[in-house]
Amino acid sequence: MAAGDFVYYNNFLVALGNKEVDLDTDTFTAALCTSSYTPDRAAHVDIGDITNELSGGDYARVNLTTVSKTLTGTALKWTSDTIDFGNPVTLTAKYLVIFDNTHASDILVGYIDLNTGGGSASSTTGPFEVAPDGTLGWFTIDEA
Repeated sequence: MAAGDFVYYNNFLVALGNKEVDLDTDTFTAALCTSSYTPDRAAHVDIGDITNELSGGDYARVNLTTVSKTLTGTALKWTSDTIDFGNPVTLTAKYLVIFDNTHASDILVGYIDLNTGGGSASSTTGPFEVAPDGTLGWFTIDEA
């Protein structure tokens, strides 16, 4: 099982440019969706556009912790601590979706396919964690 790359929702870049999203001070939250969700980076704008989010049982949305951005040369890296959905939990998810929970409409930031091999990621009475890339963080914007 290999997690895919972080994919921005198009509206996030517009909201970032319009200063509607503050990468330093806003609260960002992670949600998990089943394989029945079909990400649409062009059409999906806010959390209300997300379908097939997990519900009940061991699942709850999780706020990102230790969120930071760093500029190295021309590269802006945005990252956080590993997102921990709990231990022990029983969960099966296809997509991790990050959104800005501070913004009134909960602007979608981006998503990750948790298993690019076609399946889903799961945990049965164990930990369920999703970590940012050690080098790129959740995302890196680079002029070069």
